[in-house]
Amino acid sequence: MQAQKNTEKSFVLRKGRVTAAQRRALNSLKNEYTITPGKSRLSLAEAFLDSDRKLIADVGFGSGESLLSMANKHQEANFVGIEVYSSGIGSALNQIQKSNLTNLKIIEADVFQLLETNIADETFDVVVFLYPDPWPKRKHHKRRLLSEGFLNILYGKITTNGLVYCKTDWEDYYCQIKEVFSSDDRWASEDLTNLPEYLQSLPKTKYERKALIEGRQTRELFFRKA
Repeated sequence: MQAQKNTEKSFVLRKGRVTAAQRRALNSLKNEYTITPGKSRLSLAEAFLDSDRKLIADVGFGSGESLLSMANKHQEANFVGIEVYSSGIGSALNQIQKSNLTNLKIIEADVFQLLETNIADETFDVVVFLYPDPWPKRKHHKRRLLSEGFLNILYGKITTNGLVYCKTDWEDYYCQIKEVFSSDDRWASEDLTNLPEYLQSLPKTKYERKALIEGRQTRELFFRKA
């Protein structure tokens, strides 16, 4: 299925506050725990001590609660966190060092551009999207990341039988994502009872806690590359 690329960015870089600890991490830990995209394809497997492990990507990991929990509990797999916001990256870097994790790397990048330019086909076994920006105003819906154009690119970067897992607290975004996946026969809907252990019992992110306070229900989507 061919789809026109959405040229609207799914994020807006805001000048959020970066703490002193986050700034120190960004300055001193990047070389050890990050992967820097260039103009060519990245060899992500070479970034890890054990390159034969399952590779799981967490896109837009925020402050990293779920990403770090998965990497800590499941050191039989490798994890890549993809994020654009410096504060979250700085927090994650501090925690990676504190926990001495060798199975987690961070990439600071726009995931759309990263997939198009730097990621080889059939790289990721699992890609996770926890509370992607819902852009709730109708005029901004075109900014939503999980669109037909993005999923068309994502498809090629996931291994055969690879998985996509998403959580959102916005009902209309849930319906949109479900429709996009369901209308493409290259994806098969998976029963949530089949979630791998590393996707079960994830800690609540700050966005999930906010949704619960505001009375919004979390919905999950789980698909397999056919």
